[in-house]
Amino acid sequence: MRWGKRALRRSIEGTLLIWSTVWCAVVLFLFTAVFMVSYEATSLVGQKRIMELEMATLLGQGADRLAEEAVTTTWDRYAAATDSVIRLTDAQGDVLFQIMGPVFTAAVVDDIAARVPMPAQGPNFTKPHWSNPYAWRDATGYHRVLALTEGVRFENGSYGQLSIFALLDPIRQAGLHMLEVFLVLDAAVIALFAVGMRVLIERGFRPLARLMGGIQQVEWRKAGRLTFPDLPPELMQLQESVNQMLDRIDVAMDEQRRFVADASHELRTPLAIIAGHANLLRRWGKDNPHVWEPAVRNIVLEVGRLQRLVDELLALSNLDQVDELPVGGGIGQEEMDELFARLRDDALVLRPDLEIEVSVHLTRGGRVAIQPDRLRQVLVGLVDNAMRHTPEGGWIRLMAREEATTARISVSDNGEGIPEDVLPHVFERFYRGEAARREGQGAGLGLAISKQVIERYGGQIYVRSAVGKGTTVVMVLPLVGQERVLGGRDT
Repeated sequence: MRWGKRALRRSIEGTLLIWSTVWCAVVLFLFTAVFMVSYEATSLVGQKRIMELEMATLLGQGADRLAEEAVTTTWDRYAAATDSVIRLTDAQGDVLFQIMGPVFTAAVVDDIAARVPMPAQGPNFTKPHWSNPYAWRDATGYHRVLALTEGVRFENGSYGQLSIFALLDPIRQAGLHMLEVFLVLDAAVIALFAVGMRVLIERGFRPLARLMGGIQQVEWRKAGRLTFPDLPPELMQLQESVNQMLDRIDVAMDEQRRFVADASHELRTPLAIIAGHANLLRRWGKDNPHVWEPAVRNIVLEVGRLQRLVDELLALSNLDQVDELPVGGGIGQEEMDELFARLRDDALVLRPDLEIEVSVHLTRGGRVAIQPDRLRQVLVGLVDNAMRHTPEGGWIRLMAREEATTARISVSDNGEGIPEDVLPHVFERFYRGEAARREGQGAGLGLAISKQVIERYGGQIYVRSAVGKGTTVVMVLPLVGQERVLGGRDT
């Protein structure tokens, strides 16, 4: 556990150095192992060629002549120099000729010979046979033997066996020496690699260190930007990403400050009214109904206004925390007819002088991907805006119709309209035109909430208006089972 915590705290530079060095060591050791196996195999092939030449020379001399050789021959000196054994036996296994190097003893040679049986008579009798029949350890060390045997025929018609036993000690000793050399070289290469990698990693991380230093010096509020021109491409992309993040932070900070300022402004007015009427009540309203009745009425009105403002702020906060709202079963033709009829009846109670038309055209299976309560919340606000800005004798139209994979819902009026300079800002929070500010109604959050709701259901909302001609608010929502609405505004 303690080692794990230290590993977690290790820097990226240290981690890269350690793992690159480990990988270098693994590659070198694998190379060494493959090389040693290849070296031993190549050396063994060379040894076999030498023994085949010896066998060919002996057979060229003739088995009968070899059986008549004296012990002190050139072959005896050869066997002593090469630590090998040359042995000729007859069919009964009796030794006709034998010379051996100083490492071998008669008992060892007999034991080796016993492990190499006489080849059977047949077509393969005179073919050479290879084997590793014996290995032993004595005072001089560990020994392993490679045997080459071949059947021979004598001039009198009998047969025998010619054998050459060669020690593989030189190959093993050369391999061990080669392995020692390679291990020393591997260690030196790994050490040099680690030193070189440390220098390269430190140089490679210098641009990142500069970039990190610049990031630490940057402040959020109207911050400067990172402008290192000579960074590698990857760090240049990181620098651009950090600058973009700082831009978004500045925008968010500006929006937050504007939101706080607007909310404070909206809260200040009703609080000031409440405080003023409360002071009137405290000073003169105790026994004067002409004072306390209007004061209490105004306090109640302003408290209601504050309550609505707080509810709208909470609604916006909740909508900001989700990307999509649950659709459920959506809303179809019958539910839409009922909703529009209720909205028309409620509006006529408040404004009986208006002409209010409703129209719904959805297919039998078409259902708009929005919950009825959410759609009613949006439409109530839009109809309320239309009623407040439509003169006496005017009209309001609520329409819904299906278009391919979407449904278009609109609220239109022939009221005073929205000035062209105000139109781009109607969905901003706390934004109100001159007419709304003069009337002192609302906090400028209704359309912002409507936009948030529609977009959370994958739809779009936009406004078309002309001063003196009226306003139309259009909502485009997907049908249940269809993809989100894509593209720009429909005009």
